[in-house]
Amino acid sequence: MTNITQGKANIITDSVKLYALNSAALTKFYQDTIGLTLIEEKENNYYTLGTPDQKVLLEIEQTDVAKDAESTGLYHLAFLLPTYEDLGTILRHIIVSQYPLTGASNHGYSNAIYLQDPEDNGIEIYWDKDESEWDIQEDGSIVGITEMMDAEAALEAASPTFDGMPNGTTMGHVHLHIDDLEAAVEFYTEVMGLGLKYRYGPAALFLASGDYHHHLGANVWKQGQLDHPTDKSQGMAYTKWTGSDTDLNYVEAELKARDIAFEKTDNALTFKDQSGLTHIVEVK
Repeated sequence: MTNITQGKANIITDSVKLYALNSAALTKFYQDTIGLTLIEEKENNYYTLGTPDQKVLLEIEQTDVAKDAESTGLYHLAFLLPTYEDLGTILRHIIVSQYPLTGASNHGYSNAIYLQDPEDNGIEIYWDKDESEWDIQEDGSIVGITEMMDAEAALEAASPTFDGMPNGTTMGHVHLHIDDLEAAVEFYTEVMGLGLKYRYGPAALFLASGDYHHHLGANVWKQGQLDHPTDKSQGMAYTKWTGSDTDLNYVEAELKARDIAFEKTDNALTFKDQSGLTHIVEVK
């Protein structure tokens, strides 16, 4: 059992890229149902979405390679909203849109709603409670719970109109299906420099930079031997992280020390984790 650790770097989740069998239709879903702003449409059905101030949160690119259900990959991407009112507003919008929710939970440190997009990528939309309400233990672990969210209270706080995801929305975290929990602890804490914040039973981890509850969740809830995704297969293409020059240098040194393949540009590193999932660490 690995103890709770402090991070060795300070990278945070920035955005996610998805490959889609119908990128135009999936982009329309993220505009109409989720409320993202279309920032750019490129050639070959490549779309960039985010907030009205042009903050990129999601990229969607066309592919013809269907996903393998028995592979590692995205469990959910998670949009973090600025206010409780924003959560109630988008909850009401999704209900009015008659798009099915898969859950609505109080996690102790946050309230969150869940759904699957039309290509079966998981989505969490959440709002963080004040840190004074988080269950922070003496060893630094941040304990989460899963209870039913008070949806009525959130709806009562909602704005009368939905104008899309507001400025200030971020990609709060990603949660991944992986194939080896202990290898994940080693990679995410030593190579990427994240701190281990909480273990959820024997099959899930939550890691973060700084004092956050988690920027990365990872689980082995899928049963059996999992494949790694094939090139350009439907689903998550990569998670992008941002940090400082110091963070980039730290990650590069750890990759080299372990002889892990990576690509480097002036301000970014691209590499795969122990489960074959791609990450980009970038200085902005």
